[in-house]
Amino acid sequence: MLMPVVHLNFKPLQDLLLKKSEANLLLAGLELKIFTNLATYHSAEEIAEKLHLHTENTGHFLNALVACDLTCKCEELFWNSPIANEFLVEGKETYLGDYLLSCDPWYTISPELLCRFLREGPSASESQVEMRSGEFWEMQTRGSINYQRSGMAQIIVDLVSSIPEYENFTKILDLGCGPGLYGIALVLDNPNLQGVLFDQPPVAAVAKRNAEDYGVSDRITVMSGDYLNDPIGEGYDLILASMTLNFALGSFNSMMNKVFDALNPGGVFVAISDGRTHDGTKPADMIIPMLLPALMGQNMAINEDFIANAMLDAGFYKVRSKPVQTPVGEVECTIGKKK
Repeated sequence: MLMPVVHLNFKPLQDLLLKKSEANLLLAGLELKIFTNLATYHSAEEIAEKLHLHTENTGHFLNALVACDLTCKCEELFWNSPIANEFLVEGKETYLGDYLLSCDPWYTISPELLCRFLREGPSASESQVEMRSGEFWEMQTRGSINYQRSGMAQIIVDLVSSIPEYENFTKILDLGCGPGLYGIALVLDNPNLQGVLFDQPPVAAVAKRNAEDYGVSDRITVMSGDYLNDPIGEGYDLILASMTLNFALGSFNSMMNKVFDALNPGGVFVAISDGRTHDGTKPADMIIPMLLPALMGQNMAINEDFIANAMLDAGFYKVRSKPVQTPVGEVECTIGKKK
């Protein structure tokens, strides 16, 4: 009996399992506050004593974090890598620990759950979009404050400020604003701007506090409601909708008409979306996190060019789309102008 002829290396398959382990190391480090305590140099023994952990296993764990490039080691001392120090230390404005922990259920679906959905499909209750309490949405919104200001808001400012008419904008709307940092960042960047932040009431309350914290409450108006059914204001030079139009899929044309009507002549609409390819396979950064709701019968993905075509149908012109690289992966930015 001869050995088989092997044409490929199975390392990519092994790497998939290693990625899962690396993610678990990150999450455990956050849960145990390892990174917060490695903002300064410490030995494994010092970390174990401070956090009441098993000394020998703490050393093994810290070595594994070094292997993942999350921490550094010299002789017997450990400290955070630059990216861990930037985003994983509690108390910093850029701390993303809570955000990453909240993302985990969407990224790591158990094999058992996947098999159940594939064999049985979604149940009737799972296929209904669950309406959460106001307290839930407020908690989720507060958790996304650092997410928005840890690179995303800066990307939004770069995108919007590249629009030729930007210097002449005077009134903007951040539609489905979440914690409102995108609209706030634009107002901070352009002294001519007055901003409106719009989201459902518990979310808008968080955005209002953020406007106060950033000292722009005199230039920011916060509106609350359901943007699908309630008035969103008018007289805008720019309307921004970032990763929110998925909720409008059931009434997209009417939503697009509402946005068009709310803009001044010459106004600009900027929409950021997942931009899934028509065959439903790319970009992976968007496909994988949206797999669980899709399996539950809540497919809310927006395909590439979908928003561009809807803009054209609503009367926008000079419509263009482009991919944009962000910390959460590639997204599609679609820009249209009202005559």
